[in-house]
Amino acid sequence: MNQPTYTLPALMLPASVPSVPPTAVQAGQENSNLDFLRAFAVLLVLFGHLTCFHGLLALGPLNLLLMGALGVLLFFVHTCLVLMLSLERQWKSFFTASADKRGSKRIFFVEFMIRRLFRIYPLSITIVVLIVAFHLPQASVEPGHFFGVRPDGGDIIANLFLVQNLTHRVPLLGPMWSLPYELQMYLFLPWLFLLLIPSRSIWRVVLVWALSIGVALTVLRYQPNPNLVLFVPCFLPGVIAYQLQRSVRPRLPSFLWPPVVVILAGLFLVGGTGEHWTKKWATCLFLGVALPMFSPISSRWLVALSHWIAKYSYGIYLTHFFSIWFAFERLGHLPESQKIAVFLALAVALPVFFYHLVEKPLIDVGKNVADRYVALA
Repeated sequence: MNQPTYTLPALMLPASVPSVPPTAVQAGQENSNLDFLRAFAVLLVLFGHLTCFHGLLALGPLNLLLMGALGVLLFFVHTCLVLMLSLERQWKSFFTASADKRGSKRIFFVEFMIRRLFRIYPLSITIVVLIVAFHLPQASVEPGHFFGVRPDGGDIIANLFLVQNLTHRVPLLGPMWSLPYELQMYLFLPWLFLLLIPSRSIWRVVLVWALSIGVALTVLRYQPNPNLVLFVPCFLPGVIAYQLQRSVRPRLPSFLWPPVVVILAGLFLVGGTGEHWTKKWATCLFLGVALPMFSPISSRWLVALSHWIAKYSYGIYLTHFFSIWFAFERLGHLPESQKIAVFLALAVALPVFFYHLVEKPLIDVGKNVADRYVALA
């Protein structure tokens, strides 16, 4: 799960490029509503697995086993919106380049993919290598126990390249099941952006979303197992949010945004199972439509906390399995207070450590490689 910035440069654009009015999502500073959504999503995943390990599977009418799946859905919507903003920023930069590069869709696509690959792969590869090297049981979690697999060469290669869903291989780290879908979504997002950028009309993307629902319902009749087609209606509401924020100004007060997200989560967790696809699609659609309607959160403590968690969210997503396993299973003989202390220390320290050791340096390398590619293309 990635953490791009939410800023747009102040560029003077030619008349042929549609100008975009400033909105809450496009603020000159990092958007606090998106930070809150990302932070809330990764905490849902973390607490979903933590409660599962401790055998707390339900809380009244709430099915806590669905927290992880819900967190991923929120990530999908968030990521698509943020990347559409990033693509817009990238598109605008084309008008500062030489004339022969301005219309190159190939350069536009390759530059985007270089940046995304350097954002996703370095940490995921690092985690896979550590799991294999130390034989860590990180494939799945059940009440009281983590499970691992004995990977063969195909398993390792599939996990290194994040193609587990295409090769029908088990993720060596349970939460990594979602990363292949995100990577595959990257292949389509730049072309969808190019389809939408000439007009602020919402109807093009709504039509695409409706078509994706029709295709997904058809596939669902014959193949109920998760695949990219079934997740497309979960990604597209982020694109709907992007298109809406180009013309809609936020009118709802900022203090309502956190409770709306929490209430939406509660409705999703009430009863049912994780395979209710219509509930998934409806939840993502509501979130995508609601996002541009709220003013940015202004509470300083919530803004600061959300931003910190969002900054390290990818590391939290990929390391929290280890934190739970090591503290509560590997050190299961320790008193409960000590196990909790170890868990909290690891849950905070590991994402920070990997961000500064792996994520940030390789993000910078990706930016440099992309810039060099554009300069030489």
